[in-house]
Amino acid sequence: MAANSPIIDLTLPVRPGMPVYPGDPAVLFDRVSAADADQRAFAVTALSLGTHTGTHLDAPAHVLAGGPGVEALPLAACVGPARVVDCTGLERITLPELRQRLPDLAPGERLLLRTDWDREHGSPHYYHQFPGLTLPAVCWLAAQSPALLGLETPSVCPTDDHAAHLCLLRAGVVVVEGLARLRAIPGERCWFVALPLRLEGLDGSPVRAAAWVD
Repeated sequence: MAANSPIIDLTLPVRPGMPVYPGDPAVLFDRVSAADADQRAFAVTALSLGTHTGTHLDAPAHVLAGGPGVEALPLAACVGPARVVDCTGLERITLPELRQRLPDLAPGERLLLRTDWDREHGSPHYYHQFPGLTLPAVCWLAAQSPALLGLETPSVCPTDDHAAHLCLLRAGVVVVEGLARLRAIPGERCWFVALPLRLEGLDGSPVRAAAWVD
């Protein structure tokens, strides 16, 4: 990384009262103790939130009973060179659209699908009308064995979401959802990082996602 390369934050903010996926727990911050004017006390806050809040990563345990938890995911897949794929303007990312944009896709690549859907975060339709992938596109993508798939949408597929997750997670693809500001990355190539907390046996984790360009 060059010394003058800016770090581009690709993460949605997490705050109490923020919109969450329907059925997921609300985000709560509970102040346990506060710093004081005498500078003798420590501020401590209890957090309550779902594992798939905001910008987050899915583990196989999300859809596979007894599947590996987030602590078992290969960290090498979560850090490294990535390709930004411009899918803006599409109501749905179909197999022909995806193949047209990825004629030279190689196994092990990290793909970041730009839709600019993060602009809708906070709107009533953010979780319901997002431009996700079709199931044929998902299955084709999983067969190409990318290391990671990053999305600016809150999930993979608005119509066949469970089947789409099964297809990707069974294939060992790390899925990062709820990314933001992929439009801030200049060009199609960047370095990307989205590391989960080491939450043993759990189905996912919020991440701090970022990118930079050499």
